[in-house]
Amino acid sequence: MQKIVVAGGGYAGLGAIGALKRFPNAEIILIEPGSGHQLIPELPEALGKQGSIDNHLVPYDTLLAGSRVEHIRRYITNLDVKNQVVYLDNDETVRYDWLILTPGSEPTMPPIPGLRDVAHTLRDAGDARKIKNELQYAKEQRVAVIGGGLTGVEVAGMLAEDHDVILVEAFDRLLPALGFGLSQYAYRRLSAAGVTVVMGQKLQRVNPPRIELEKDHYEYGVLIWAGGITPPKWIQATELPLDSSGYPIADAYGQVLPHVFVAGDLWHVVVDGQTIPATAQVAAIAGNFVGNTVISRIDSGTPGPTFRPRLRGMLISLDEGQGVGWVLHGGIPVRGFSARTLKNISFQQYRLKLSKIFDRPWPLLETHD
Repeated sequence: MQKIVVAGGGYAGLGAIGALKRFPNAEIILIEPGSGHQLIPELPEALGKQGSIDNHLVPYDTLLAGSRVEHIRRYITNLDVKNQVVYLDNDETVRYDWLILTPGSEPTMPPIPGLRDVAHTLRDAGDARKIKNELQYAKEQRVAVIGGGLTGVEVAGMLAEDHDVILVEAFDRLLPALGFGLSQYAYRRLSAAGVTVVMGQKLQRVNPPRIELEKDHYEYGVLIWAGGITPPKWIQATELPLDSSGYPIADAYGQVLPHVFVAGDLWHVVVDGQTIPATAQVAAIAGNFVGNTVISRIDSGTPGPTFRPRLRGMLISLDEGQGVGWVLHGGIPVRGFSARTLKNISFQQYRLKLSKIFDRPWPLLETHD
């Protein structure tokens, strides 16, 4: 019996467990401090006036009931890779034969004066609750969103109906991960919804109740930081080989050390010289791939094929009824109502996938927003 530890119950972690559950000779342990699987791409929608954060959480007690997966609700503090041991925050340890690290990421903030003191991030349900507690759902309240990537655009669009929203992006266009035409469509749609979009200016200082950009200053009521991400701090304390940004150095199979793999945000995936964006879709695919790779190593000692994800698309919500993005491997652009509908369908497809993997009834995972 092989003891396989999965560290983190996000999209990558559950993807790995989905593969491992099909392997009868595995003792599977999930180390995850949270009580539920967080549907992070849906959290901007939970910020809406009628949004319910709980509808974007799937309790592990329900999801894992009756499965072979043991859930340990603890934080990881370090690893002993030589002796194959995981250290927990209660001073206990967990031994492993194979370790799959899928702890997700943390928001990173540059050293901008005043930013850390007042800015909210949106990486989990706890962040979403803190933001909702400050929202008044009144046009008199200005919400400043810093960062015009996927999260920033979605948050700005979802809050525009009930708030005075300003969206700040240091680059010269929104959604740099998409093509220019789709970026322009997003800009026009957000502007039509009343969002003040400021591009080409970096945030210099937060001096409540103002944000100070390179040229302009704006007052705000709630400040949301939608910038970059970084590996969890405890990763830095391990003996894992890390790159200059603090990410584990993994090969094309997600392998870092002989019995240690990574997936999700912790794996910088590069295919044919191109970095693959760290999205929930990629995390789920990578987790499943790594789970199957571990099984292949145990069964035959061979790793199987290298990781070459075939993405189904990238879809971004602009508001309740509009979206933008691309679908299928060829990158067919979609926008407007059709893009928003496809994104809603993708949310439901993921829930359905979970219900099949863990043999849970479909209504259990269905949102009721």
